[in-house]
Amino acid sequence: MISTKNFHPDTDPKLLCTCGHPLCDKRSVKQSVLNQVQLIREDLHRPITINSGGRCPYHDNEKHRTTPADHQNCVAVDVPYKNGVELFELLDAGFARGITAFGVYPTFIHLSWRECEEPVAWLGK
Repeated sequence: MISTKNFHPDTDPKLLCTCGHPLCDKRSVKQSVLNQVQLIREDLHRPITINSGGRCPYHDNEKHRTTPADHQNCVAVDVPYKNGVELFELLDAGFARGITAFGVYPTFIHLSWRECEEPVAWLGK
């Protein structure tokens, strides 16, 4: 079972897939990813929330995909932010902890440690 000093599926259930499908495998983010998220939390000196971690192929946000993406590959988390300062802090800490991809959405940021040759960024709706 994945866990760190401040993150555990018992207290952070969205580290695991929460789709509720009968065939859901309840996959979680990789321990290496959670370790980096823990370091980001420590860098920020404040708690952070995980809105989404691992997702199985039956998850509503994954069903349309023809190939697994970051959440199915268990290398990403979505973290909410309240304002531009928090967004900047999360990005800064994420870069310091090796994120290779990120997506900025109106209320959360997607942080990923995917294997890729070039860093990836996008704006979501």
